[in-house]
Amino acid sequence: VGSGATNATNAPPQRSRCNQRSKHHMRAVVTGAAGRIGRGVATALRERGHTVVGVDMASAPPGLLGTGCDDFVTIDLAAAVAGQERECLTAAMDGADVVVHCAAWPGPSATPPPAVVASGDATKPPIGLETAPPAVLLRDNVASTSAVCDAAIAGGASRFVFSSSAFAMGFSHVPRGPQAWSSKVGYLPVDEAHGAQPHESYGLSKLAGEEILETAARTATDTSFVSLRFTNIVKRELWSSLPWEAPTSAEPLQLVLWAYVHEDDVIRAHVAAATREDAAARGSHEAYLLAAPDSRFAEPTLPLLASVLGVEGMPLRSPMEGNASVLCARKATERLGVEFRAWSRDRASSRDRAWSREREASQSLVDASPPPPRLVGNQASSPPPPPPP
Repeated sequence: VGSGATNATNAPPQRSRCNQRSKHHMRAVVTGAAGRIGRGVATALRERGHTVVGVDMASAPPGLLGTGCDDFVTIDLAAAVAGQERECLTAAMDGADVVVHCAAWPGPSATPPPAVVASGDATKPPIGLETAPPAVLLRDNVASTSAVCDAAIAGGASRFVFSSSAFAMGFSHVPRGPQAWSSKVGYLPVDEAHGAQPHESYGLSKLAGEEILETAARTATDTSFVSLRFTNIVKRELWSSLPWEAPTSAEPLQLVLWAYVHEDDVIRAHVAAATREDAAARGSHEAYLLAAPDSRFAEPTLPLLASVLGVEGMPLRSPMEGNASVLCARKATERLGVEFRAWSRDRASSRDRAWSREREASQSLVDASPPPPRLVGNQASSPPPPPPP
């Protein structure tokens, strides 16, 4: 979403409609469908036989229609609180079985909170930051989520899936010290029960979005709501860049960024949240953390936390052996059925496969070798010739 001029269409979109709702054939609306995750979710749902309508403020990328979406509507969702944009959004949501809301400013503002600026302790994390001022980012993300949620309920959707963020748990522009989330964590690994503690406008916008769904669930008792708090995504083409070099006390890294998640796992989680009946009960809201089971680093997590961030003696809710993640995604694995990829597990599997191939190659050479000579007394003799025909 953004705050620029609207590109809303002048008439409700033409679209195919499901004759009846079922978990086998649904009409799905995916916002942010022109973006990477939204497009991936739309394509995955369509490949499963569902009718998909994409919504975005950007035009449909080449090749999206017919592969990822059956129809596409261009709307500035941040402006869809009233007027023509709201009418087009309402029309797009009409008859939807499920709505997946991915559209948003996708990360924190490059401008830290004023007290952090004053402290001089802010650092630039190794992720993209948004040019939008904090107040604009907050306004657009919250307004668009509210507008999409209301339109989805009015359109009859029975499931609403929200792309939230693990940054709502406590990303800060400061990696260490009293202004950092690491100083306020109550236990490790952090799970959904820990509670969110946003430290800046992006995390706050995502937590506010979840509260919009909590509020809606109290009255929209025929709709179930799911929020997916995924941490920083590692794209497919960057998977081989893991592990990262370990942070140091001189160059620390924000705690939530020690965790990561593979792009495909985020897409799979969205599809599962949209299609699995037990992801959330009607009239309720469920939040799920999405994260790989290991950290970005090869070094053991607990000693590294102590030396880099001064975090030690923390109560452990489950064992944290080796380079275990600081976030726990067990709920998503158990309820959504997502088995999260881990770079360390992939590397171990690759080593095992390479060792197996080497062993098979060595065995093939042994099998192809001529038999050894027979010993006769102290002399070696060749094996006897084959009998004559």
